[in-house]
Order: sequence, then structure tokens, then C-alpha cells
Amino acid sequence: MIQKSLLSIRVVILAFLLLAGASFSNAQIVNVESKRSGNKQEGWHGSLNLNLNFTRNTGDVFDYGAKGTVQYLKERHRLLVLTDLSRVVAGGTDFINRGYEHVRYNCDFGEKRNFSFEAFQQAQFNGIQRIQFRHLTGAGLRWNAVENDSLKLWVGSLPMYEYEELTTGIIERNFRQSSYVLFFVAFRKFEFQTINYYQPRFDDFSDFRFSSSNNIEFGVLSWLRFVTSLDLTYDSRPPVDVPDLVFTFKNAIKLEF
Repeated sequence: MIQKSLLSIRVVILAFLLLAGASFSNAQIVNVESKRSGNKQEGWHGSLNLNLNFTRNTGDVFDYGAKGTVQYLKERHRLLVLTDLSRVVAGGTDFINRGYEHVRYNCDFGEKRNFSFEAFQQAQFNGIQRIQFRHLTGAGLRWNAVENDSLKLWVGSLPMYEYEELTTGIIERNFRQSSYVLFFVAFRKFEFQTINYYQPRFDDFSDFRFSSSNNIEFGVLSWLRFVTSLDLTYDSRPPVDVPDLVFTFKNAIKLEF
């Protein structure tokens, strides 16, 4: 009885804190590093999430989407495929209408396999941010400077070509440098992770995009952990009527039993 009561209390606390979360987002840069599977077994691994929701109140709200991750590992080779589609329509107006497909290949080299060649292609759209279609393709090097259970430092640098069509009719063709840094540290009940992307144009460094994903997690009790995260994207030259800074702030808890 006591265990059941404790479980009920945990569920109530979980529901209450989840309702307290806040969210404001529309990121343009896909955070690939946060989506890599930690499964190191060779072969195919993946997941697929589908959602379809309809609500009728004072107006109709239609919400649907799909998220998928497929990863293949074989010796020094890794193939990662990511898909994310989301749309929310309320009263005939799109509040969210975005999606992307990302394919990335890595080949490790070096005695400790802490260096790798990686190449990627990405296609995406984002109606809210006036992106009709954007295609990216690039290749470069990645360095896992430190990697263990309590400390990680990864650095990557990939020149890329960008083709972009905006809903305003403007077409852009640019070469950009995509660089990223991941830092993770865990100490007792505390964990912190930050992933940062910087993408300037080669011919005009004042035209750049920056993305940062930050996550803090710490233990409150032996069975309760608090999680807070901040994701933001800054575009120095966004399309007309689109803010240069967009962000997401979330609070949540995790129960372990």
C-alpha cells in the first residue's frame, strides 16, 4: 500500500510539473548530435513516432506529424537518417508547418577512432519562417577530443553548399562553413550538455546563423530528477517579417523507479 501511495504521489508531481513547462520555438538548424543513438551494437537501429490529433472547441485544431530515426553501424561506418514533420492548423491558420529529412554518413579513422570523415545532405521547409525549400549538402571532419561517461568534447567542421527558396520568391545560393561543438559533463547527480552550431557564409561573414541547445539535469531525490533546457537559433539576415532570434525554454521532471 505504501509503495502504491508513493507511486501515486510521483505521478501527480510529474503531471503538475509537466504542465508548468514553457515552449517558444521554430529552429532552422537541425541539431544532429542530440539525435545520435547511443546504441553501439552493429546493425540497424531506429524508432518511429506518429501523431494525429483533432480538437473541436470554439474552433477546430488539427495537429499531426511524424518523427523517425534510423541508424546503421558496421565497424568504422555509421549511417544516420532523420525525419521530422510537424503541422498544427487552428481556424484555418498554420501555427506550425515545418519538416526536414537529414542523411549523414561517418567513417572513423585513426588508431583510437576519435577522428572521422562525415558527409551529409538535408532538405527542409518551414512555412512560418518563410522557407519554401532549403537543400544543404556538405562534408568535413569530426574530432571526438574526449569521450567517456562523465565528460565529452566533440568538434566538427563541414563546408557546405546551400540552396534556398523563400515564400517571398527570393532564391539564395551560398557556400557556408558549418562548425559545431558539443560539451557534456556529469558529476554525481548533475549533468550539463551544450551543443552549438555556427554557420557563416564564406563570402560574407556578417551573414551567419547560430544555434545553441543546452540541457541541465540534476537529482532532487533518489527517484526524482529535474530537467531544464534552452534551445535558441539566431539568423543575422532572416526573411522579411521573421524574427532574428527564436527560442524554446522547457522545464520537466524524470521519475526513476
